[in-house]
Amino acid sequence: MFAVEDPRAAATGLYPEEVAHVARAVPKRQREFAAGRRAARAAFAKLGQGPAPLLAAKSRAPIWPQGIVGSISHCNDLCIAVCAHGEAFRALGVDIEERAPLPAGVLDMVTNAEERAWLATAESAAPIDIFSAKEATYKALYPLTQKMLGFHDLMIVPHREGGYFAQLMVPAGAFETGTQFLLLSDNFESHVIHIMILV
Repeated sequence: MFAVEDPRAAATGLYPEEVAHVARAVPKRQREFAAGRRAARAAFAKLGQGPAPLLAAKSRAPIWPQGIVGSISHCNDLCIAVCAHGEAFRALGVDIEERAPLPAGVLDMVTNAEERAWLATAESAAPIDIFSAKEATYKALYPLTQKMLGFHDLMIVPHREGGYFAQLMVPAGAFETGTQFLLLSDNFESHVIHIMILV
């Protein structure tokens, strides 16, 4: 299930322990945090899950209620939360980005030579798709592997029927080098969204 919120809105709808969690954060971070929690609770409701506080680990990843897996992402004007019952999926990762060019110099940090080669001939993919797909993959894998992956530890490979695979270039937890994960991708208004689902 998923839900969206506006991270520019006031930081409302938080439980007292959530307010305390971001009390020292700058106002922008407080608004983003609150939007993520409101979206998560709306997604919870679609699962039949009652509302509950959703704090964050030191890694800033949400600490989901027992039996729930999920992920939250935001850009300047939109926040999305996805969640599911843990008995259905092992992990979820979501990333949302405004569809815009990457800043100068970032392309080489985010992509390898093979990715840049197919991007040069791709009709629909753009560098922001590579960035977003990798972010979604990191978010899904980290809870299972506890391994911080760099951009060059993953390679995004186009799927012949559309969409992408994320391929590990290094081992991570129980996943070997070369393991591929299917990513779902979509456009929402002027945004790109990638979701990785581990079953």
